[in-house]
Amino acid sequence: MVDIIKKNRFKEKYIIITTTMEDKEYKRFYRKSEQGKRMTKIYRWKQLGLKCDTQDDYDTIYWLYKNTTNCWNCNVTFTEGNGVYRKCMDHCHKTGKFREILCHRCNVSDRCDNTSGIANIGWDKRHNNWFFRKKIDGKLYGKASKDKQVVLDYKNEILKKYLYIY
Repeated sequence: MVDIIKKNRFKEKYIIITTTMEDKEYKRFYRKSEQGKRMTKIYRWKQLGLKCDTQDDYDTIYWLYKNTTNCWNCNVTFTEGNGVYRKCMDHCHKTGKFREILCHRCNVSDRCDNTSGIANIGWDKRHNNWFFRKKIDGKLYGKASKDKQVVLDYKNEILKKYLYIY
């Protein structure tokens, strides 16, 4: 039996928490179980900003995550560990909505955002103009102009042509 003494931040009292080795072993065993892995993964996704309406939605996303073997974007087979092709759950950081199961390389690459409307568009300080760049199926599409609306129209035209709905 191990006694841990913790100081309560709000009241100047000490709290004694008694734990046993059996409790620690059970927690270790639970974390390695399938339910423990699922709850840990969902907890981490919530910390990263994933938002769902019900617990069933989280369970559905976890089921997709667990059973997906290839990247939804580039179709590469996922690898174990911390490699470039490891499995990632992609979500919108503004709304918290789930998007796709991707490899790490696709997840960190330059993507359009569901909510912004001007993703992949930037201001070029050197040439003093707006620009759009997007690589689709190995081909780079780009446009630069002083008028931002021209660049936005070009972006929408390209994304509609390739059925990229963002």
